[in-house]
Amino acid sequence: MVAALEGPVPLDTAGWRAAREVAQSTLARLAVRRGGAGPFRVTDHDVRVALGSGAVETDDEPFAWSARTARRALGLAAVRSLRGGEARTPHDAVRARLTDGDRGVRDGSRTASGLDRWVASLSAAGRSAVAAEAVTWATRLWCALDWPTLGVPLTVGRDHWWDSPHSALLSLRGRAEVRTRVAHLVVLSGPRRESVRAELALVALVEALRTRAEAEAAPARVVGWWPDSGHIVCVEPHPSVLTLAADSVALVLAGGPPARVAAA
Repeated sequence: MVAALEGPVPLDTAGWRAAREVAQSTLARLAVRRGGAGPFRVTDHDVRVALGSGAVETDDEPFAWSARTARRALGLAAVRSLRGGEARTPHDAVRARLTDGDRGVRDGSRTASGLDRWVASLSAAGRSAVAAEAVTWATRLWCALDWPTLGVPLTVGRDHWWDSPHSALLSLRGRAEVRTRVAHLVVLSGPRRESVRAELALVALVEALRTRAEAEAAPARVVGWWPDSGHIVCVEPHPSVLTLAADSVALVLAGGPPARVAAA
């Protein structure tokens, strides 16, 4: 796994820049075409569903906190604490995060999040279930990487957004759990699926669009990892990746295909 986050990244610089310009033009047309259709925030989940690999039966259900939906936010906070030397074990780190959340809710702090208020409303049993899921998630990520070898800069748990300059209605999210100079690590769940390369390509597209031409940095590979199985998918910064991502966004905005479509 660590090997996927290190080493040189092959790059066709001219082809990458040309593909980025084409992707920018494609997204500009999409943003204008949507007009007054309302805001649309395209995420990896939207790509997965549009390509026929999502849990379609649950798409219309509103988001709700649960032990499963809370584990990433709590787990990432725990890993950041471990990285900073503020906690010695994932269990201690998760417990400290929950305690801080309880304090914020109790004191009426503006920093208390919806997650904090939800956890504070749980019974002891419910709270234990949430903590257990978060500890498991954090432990897998923490133990999977040889952190000292990853170098700096290194960022844990920061999702990046790109807002279309052509329309305030369109934005894209690039989700990643760990970011290094040469790679973005995305923790995946569920079955291995055909759409995964398109999901990871969206991360690469967001990074490419966020990069200013005058301060251009070398693009990084995107690594998808299933902790349950240890399976890894690496997407190198090839020009075709940006094309795949832009086409996937177009498919999302079009409402997706009527049948399953291969992502790559």
